[in-house]
Amino acid sequence: MPDFRPDEFFLVTGASSGIGEGVALLLNQSGAAVIAAGRSEARLESLREKAAAPGHIHPEVKDLADDLDRLPDWVLGLKNKYGKLKGLIHCAGVTLTEPVNMVTYAGAVELFNLDYFVPVLLAKGFADRRVNVGEGASMTFIASLAAVRPDKGQGLYGGAKAALINTMLVLAKELAPRRIRVNCLSPALVMTPMGRQFVTELTSAEEQHNRYPLGLGQAADVAALAVFLSGAQARWITGQNYILDGGLT
Repeated sequence: MPDFRPDEFFLVTGASSGIGEGVALLLNQSGAAVIAAGRSEARLESLREKAAAPGHIHPEVKDLADDLDRLPDWVLGLKNKYGKLKGLIHCAGVTLTEPVNMVTYAGAVELFNLDYFVPVLLAKGFADRRVNVGEGASMTFIASLAAVRPDKGQGLYGGAKAALINTMLVLAKELAPRRIRVNCLSPALVMTPMGRQFVTELTSAEEQHNRYPLGLGQAADVAALAVFLSGAQARWITGQNYILDGGLT
């Protein structure tokens, strides 16, 4: 794992549970300062209690979908509060399994707001020269295997994540001259609270386990690659979408 300094600040969204919590804890363990964004103050405090260095976890209670137009300003406000940011790892989002014939416009807008427009506007805020440290800064976004290998019922969700990947690949080209890197991770089923809900509602743990030769994914499996991509050892990696699927059949 990379070694970070406590004056290197990373914004981690969705840090109160699941992959976001795993990323925040691993970054903290690796020496970084973590601005942990989530909607639940109690869960963010629980995250701090679990951390190797609790003093370097900085909770920020935020509903990212609230007032999307001002989301870049919120990121700038974090810079004014903590200093310039070394990295952004965006883990917040929602999933949806729904056949196309049940899609509504209102539901589509809500999902795209959370899974596409929120990360794009966060990226806009982070890319502001006033916000990031410049050379060596990075952004990593959690997409989904559904973006490239969607299953039935994942048309809307996979579409939002595919749009996210496409935009981030473009952003990687736009920011490369400033030596700022942008990558995506596209995991299959990961046994987070959201993943377990999917298993409970639509299938069975045994059925899913049989599809994964390397077993079902854990938050730590995704966090390890996200943190690696944030470090200096990944300085030549940008514009990539990494699939993590445990050999899914």
